Amino acid sequence: MDCAVSTQQRQTVGLSLAHSDPTQTVDLQSPDSALGAIDQILARRYGAGYGRPLLEHAVADVARAFRGDYPGLLRCDTHYHDLRHALDAGLAMARLIDGHCMAVAADDPGRLDATHALLGVLLTLYHDIGLLRKPDEADLEGASLTPIHERRGVHFMHAYLKNTPLAALSDRAELIMITRLDFKMRRDWQGPDRTIARLMGAADLMSQLSDRCYLEKCRDFLFVEFSAIGLTGPGNPYPDRETLLRKTPAFYTGLLRRRIHDEYDDSDRYMAVHFGGVCPYTAAIERNFGYLQGILDAEDFSQLRRTPQRIIDSRL
Repeated sequence: MDCAVSTQQRQTVGLSLAHSDPTQTVDLQSPDSALGAIDQILARRYGAGYGRPLLEHAVADVARAFRGDYPGLLRCDTHYHDLRHALDAGLAMARLIDGHCMAVAADDPGRLDATHALLGVLLTLYHDIGLLRKPDEADLEGASLTPIHERRGVHFMHAYLKNTPLAALSDRAELIMITRLDFKMRRDWQGPDRTIARLMGAADLMSQLSDRCYLEKCRDFLFVEFSAIGLTGPGNPYPDRETLLRKTPAFYTGLLRRRIHDEYDDSDRYMAVHFGGVCPYTAAIERNFGYLQGILDAEDFSQLRRTPQRIIDSRL
């Protein structure tokens, strides 16, 4: 399980609650902080030889990509899907992998070895890389690529993995497609592939929903991204920001919970296993939706007082 730190310790290291993970121990502004937390989990589970050099390189590359320093990609211009989300999801994936390994038998065909665990973390770190524009797409908004960004991510990661020790598994980049909300689990994804897909889908959703500024990010960031694909304004599903927030609880209890249950096989349960029974992600999600329900009951959106920040340029 992850080590906890006291409030005083968090203040000492300057960890902002707005930028921390649900345990309030990992600074999601910092690729090095996320790398250290993921490395600790994988090394404890699989030993020091699991592949840290590749993980370190991949974390550095994803940070370069979002700030616009990676060859062939422009600086991230999306608000909701930023570098923080990439690091957040990658960390959640490592924790879910650990919980899954703790929960299933050693000979379970879906249990991940070190190679597949590392693959799963890398695919999760890069699952939204398709939202980054290419040099000939400078006139586009990155969010306008939302309908095709998963497929673009598959293409990117297939090429990326070809130049790594995981080259033999580069075709498994296809697993990124599971993060598309209308994508159905493929029957030929069995064993480790199926496990990676389920855990990655759960990690993507849990990391978003547990964000301390999730509600404000829906209002200020997700609404902007929805605007780029024609979902906002009069006559559209989200005519205004308040409507988006009003529809968010049903979106979670309906579509997202069904997806976690049906497609991801309730894989969010492995987070509680990793943490020894009490899951800080679940607690954070419940706090967010409990607070939102109070706002909706009072019809007082002024209670959303936090000012979210998108993280593009990382703090090392």
